[in-house]
Amino acid sequence: MKKIICSTLIVCMLLSIIPLASSAAGSPSAAPDAYRELHALSADQQLAAQYLLDHAPEFAPEVSNEPVVAEHEDSGITMWFDHSYYNTPAEEITSNGRNTYQIMLAKNETEGCHLLIASDKDMSGLTLSVSKFKNADGKKLDKEVCYGWYFEDVDGKTVVDPIPVLEHEFDLTANKSRMFIIKVKSKDTSPAGLYTATVKLKDSEGNVIKQANVYAYVWDFTLPVASYCKTLTDLNEWAVIVGANRESTTTDGLEDDLYSLYYEYLLDNKVNCYTLPYAKRGQLWDNRVDQYMDDPRCTAFTLFWKIACNNDADIPAYVEAAYNRISQNPERFEKAYFYPDKCDEPLSTAALNLIKKYNAEFKKYFGDRTKLIIPIHYNTNVNSSQDYFKYLENDVNVWCPKTYFFNTNADKAAYSKLYNTYYGKTMERKYGVFIDRMAEQKAGGDEVWWYVTRFPHNPEITFSINDESVKHRILFWQSKLYDIDGVLYYMCNDWENAKAWTKKYEHAVNGTVVDTYGNGVLIYPGGALQEYIDKYGSDGFPGPIGSLRLESIRDGVEDYDYFTLLDQKYGEGTSDLMIKQVTTALGDYSTDTELFARVRETVGNLLAGAPEYTWSNDRKTVTASRLAKLDPEEKVTETVTATAEILAEPTYTERGEVKYTCAAFEDGLFAIQTITEQINILGDINGDGKVNNKDVTILFRGYNDPQNTPYDPVTADCDGDGETNNKDVVTLFKYLSGADVQLQYRR
Repeated sequence: MKKIICSTLIVCMLLSIIPLASSAAGSPSAAPDAYRELHALSADQQLAAQYLLDHAPEFAPEVSNEPVVAEHEDSGITMWFDHSYYNTPAEEITSNGRNTYQIMLAKNETEGCHLLIASDKDMSGLTLSVSKFKNADGKKLDKEVCYGWYFEDVDGKTVVDPIPVLEHEFDLTANKSRMFIIKVKSKDTSPAGLYTATVKLKDSEGNVIKQANVYAYVWDFTLPVASYCKTLTDLNEWAVIVGANRESTTTDGLEDDLYSLYYEYLLDNKVNCYTLPYAKRGQLWDNRVDQYMDDPRCTAFTLFWKIACNNDADIPAYVEAAYNRISQNPERFEKAYFYPDKCDEPLSTAALNLIKKYNAEFKKYFGDRTKLIIPIHYNTNVNSSQDYFKYLENDVNVWCPKTYFFNTNADKAAYSKLYNTYYGKTMERKYGVFIDRMAEQKAGGDEVWWYVTRFPHNPEITFSINDESVKHRILFWQSKLYDIDGVLYYMCNDWENAKAWTKKYEHAVNGTVVDTYGNGVLIYPGGALQEYIDKYGSDGFPGPIGSLRLESIRDGVEDYDYFTLLDQKYGEGTSDLMIKQVTTALGDYSTDTELFARVRETVGNLLAGAPEYTWSNDRKTVTASRLAKLDPEEKVTETVTATAEILAEPTYTERGEVKYTCAAFEDGLFAIQTITEQINILGDINGDGKVNNKDVTILFRGYNDPQNTPYDPVTADCDGDGETNNKDVVTLFKYLSGADVQLQYRR
């Protein structure tokens, strides 16, 4: 992560240029100015960011916000829309003025919005329907409608977390709002453009008493199936069984078919579990496990987590069996992470030594393909020259500290609420700034993850129900900002009662105030809800019920993909310019939902309208073109020159290598381009590995019509004067005729 000092006043003035809707929820950053100055963009960088915000092409058409009048309109009911990252309390009953909503998403993405309904009187037997999302050609997007299940007294508010699928009638309580979640999912084959659906609210007699239009706009770019941001969480097998009311009927305490329902649901929401279905306590013995290892959506799973080894003598057999299974497809090695549960969050030198011992066992079979991840929340000196991280640097190669380690002592001095107890000034002076240490490890080939639990909670972000929902998504923006490869969360079904849905409030743990709700709970057991037991039988719904927080996590992972693609299209560091409009550091972020929406939409528009770059055949120029802001039919173009750097010189028998770099463009949406190419052997103009009269012909045609006759521009300069012309044709011809001529190349 780059730390750049600039005037907070300048940044705030520039940010004020971004127009925000009057219905904005959330608030600006509460971080002190001194802290913000440590991480803010420079004035020049903010101007570059503003250029992107101002000049990104706009694709989605404006849609009317005029309310639709239903056939039997009920004026006592208020209906409005809001962002999926604002958890509207039931006590909020006043419309924000948003009578419709346009969901913005890429191809191969799930995104949604919230529909809120409030009444001035009690009502029962209501039904809600959302038609299929269709485009002008009748093509459809998959959709799902869920309803919000409320917890009372979450910091004094009544808020949603569980989101069961809407399958039945519902009631309204006077002067309380109810939330419904409308989700759409695009495929990689979904046509780009606008899709429209209709929302209808009917009373107990079937009369349409409220109606609205809702839209989805699909940008013309595709998110990867395998997300760039990896994730891991524990899905407790026994809790799954108890949550489905099967504890008295299970035969082996595993219930793989049931477990796979939970696993698939989480994977659909971009969350990978420690243990794969049919892995048999991590033993990987069942052939059905292969389909999960090879699923492209799966980016991570663990080995050696709560395995069924009776003693250390069993470890070699386990590791060998795992290696034999994983080595059947080399791509599996990138997904397989050794995570010995006995070494989780080490607190002693003995635990560190156990990590070293296990790693030696793993490497006997996996060798350099061993990936060892150890979450670390505590740090101290092991000896006079090593702290935990230094002591483990030859063993751990997937670092996973808690987020607070990335708070520097300068950060702590500027913002006293930040946590950095286990990496104080003395350690920082001795071992270096922690961020720099992790960057060094990553430069050496390691991965760097981080993880959160219940603590610290505010200003650092956790996944607590009483947080503003947008913060859960912002954590993944911070992950990209800090160059984090993956996010780990200790468990997703750590229910305090698998027979009921609870808000799981924790005021303090071991004397430390945490003030969190729902720690370790991202899904809810389908067997705990009476309406599901009534519908599906005594076991209830066997699968999981999602949550608003899981929705935000999935969307956050997809946001991370947006930013990764942005850097690929516009140059490394472009994502920082956009991310820092919302968050500059762990403790500095705005929860303003309209600002968040504006930045995300800009990134989507930039990706959908990414510039195209065309190199001339002689590699002396690059032409960039992009769509104009308001007219998709209009192109903005600019051409710049390029220079060449010889990386390896060609000979008469060996190819060389050249790197071309273009000059900077004046247009701020165009990025400097580089390409690296092979240089043919001297005289081999057409690249067939031979030097003969065909090369003379290609060279003659090439310099007369360079755009339509491809040739190697470096070897084409046979006399080495920096130009390609008839002199080079003569030089090559003389060489082939046996004259005493030395071939050159363009340097």
